[in-house]
Amino acid sequence: MKRILVLYKELAGYFIACLDELCLKHNVQADVIAYPVNADAPFKFKHSERISIYSRASISDQELSRMVAAEDYDLIFTGGWFDKGYLAALKHRKCPALLGFDNAWSGSLKQQLSTFYGRIFLKPLFDYAFVPGSRQAVFASKLGFQEKSIIRGAYSCNVAKFSSVIQQPQRHNRLIYAGRYSPEKYVQPLFERFHKLAEKEFPNWELHCIGTGPLWNERLQSPHIVHHGFMQPDELLAFMNTGNAFILPSTFEPWGVAVHEFAAAGYPLILSDAVGAAEAFLETTKNGYLFQAGNVDALEDALHTIMSQSRAQLLEMGHHSRALACSITPESWATSVAGMMR
Repeated sequence: MKRILVLYKELAGYFIACLDELCLKHNVQADVIAYPVNADAPFKFKHSERISIYSRASISDQELSRMVAAEDYDLIFTGGWFDKGYLAALKHRKCPALLGFDNAWSGSLKQQLSTFYGRIFLKPLFDYAFVPGSRQAVFASKLGFQEKSIIRGAYSCNVAKFSSVIQQPQRHNRLIYAGRYSPEKYVQPLFERFHKLAEKEFPNWELHCIGTGPLWNERLQSPHIVHHGFMQPDELLAFMNTGNAFILPSTFEPWGVAVHEFAAAGYPLILSDAVGAAEAFLETTKNGYLFQAGNVDALEDALHTIMSQSRAQLLEMGHHSRALACSITPESWATSVAGMMR
């Protein structure tokens, strides 16, 4: 049996699903060290017995370095470069190391300066970069990773699970938003423009919002908008049977696994061009619409277009979303990681 050490920040259900796939299908034992989950998204996880999870707070930097030096791992997977203790421990590794990150290359001065640090101090610690898409792949190359060492497909939802959502011919006219209530998600303009359209032209449409965050107390109260708060994954899965379009209007969204989840569930999509996952799961007009991030009029136009579609058109778009969702799966994720193990 092979062994992997995962050094992570906040775990999420989709990552656990991928790790389960790796452990069960490729005969792997996983030790995971992670930080507590975000208070705005207190997910409860289920995982196989082959995964052992430890709190980062319970393991000192010295203990972690001893663990890396003493244990016989076949791969060390580090999520990002935020923890200096994680990076220091990698200096004692005896196996390949994998750097996973979703930072998208923007070409900013800060990023350009960071690449000098990365090439000197970061890249020597790792053999591979595991990234979700093309923008992140560019960043990896700037950090000094060769093309053959940059592996894409780093994020996958549990495609089989979300594909189980039943396509109901008589779904409600419901647009769904799932994410944090925070400025970078562009939720306030979404609330305002949706309310405007529902009042004037689309009284039978509703916007259902799932999540919480710093803007929760400032949420717009409207007869056309329902604020559900946080949902556990099983609750969200059941609720997904009731909607017929998904929106993520973020001004900053390096990837966005929720896009993959709703695509797998057969939802047409409205995404801003800041959402990284659009490159994999959105083909404009075929299964949704892309609009310029931060442009409130473009947001309204996209809303108007999707709300003008017939049920048959929305259903057809949803079928195309399902097909695109299958391009990245926990199986492909696990195969990629297994291929990097010694």
